[in-house]
Amino acid sequence: MKTLNRAGNAGGNAYQWLVEVRLGVVGAAIVILILTLSMSNALANQLSAERSTESQQVLTMPPPSATLIQVGSASMSMMWFDIYSATLYSIDGKYQAEQWPLKLEIEYHRDINADDLIDATVDQWLHLGLSEQKIDEYHEQLAKAWLDVKEGDRLTFMVKSVTQAEFLFNDKPYFQVSHLEFPQDFLAIWLSENTSRPKLRQQLIGMN
Repeated sequence: MKTLNRAGNAGGNAYQWLVEVRLGVVGAAIVILILTLSMSNALANQLSAERSTESQQVLTMPPPSATLIQVGSASMSMMWFDIYSATLYSIDGKYQAEQWPLKLEIEYHRDINADDLIDATVDQWLHLGLSEQKIDEYHEQLAKAWLDVKEGDRLTFMVKSVTQAEFLFNDKPYFQVSHLEFPQDFLAIWLSENTSRPKLRQQLIGMN
């Protein structure tokens, strides 16, 4: 009888141990599931917050069509002749290299034919040390882009982004630039630290 009781007790203990083990496994599985769901929700919230921040950053970037603010202006003269007046515009009224959009507007104070304008531009590129191969490529661009100018005409160079730039003549778009390096090299004539007209540069970028 005692043997049977011992056997019964042993069986009961074994059953109870098995139940406890199963409950322990189930409990652990539940805990793991809860932790997994919590981590997933946390990651989802983090990604959502990052995307929201990125969206805000994109929205706060100025669109290319936004109104530009004058940075500075200067006049180019030779002897007692006024050649042109130049005005530089940026998104915030300050000049920073390779920050777009950027606009350079030139108003001419005398009649100049296109060939003379191109020759003067090429001379400036030679002064800046551009290669002859690049200058030849740019010469083709200018030959297509520039017209004879009369007193009061305005030639505007508008750089919207690294890949978007165009010339406007009297505020009307008429030539899209295709060479990716042209915008920086063209603006360098006035804005480079190595320009032949350092005082004019200082006035354009608002240092005077």
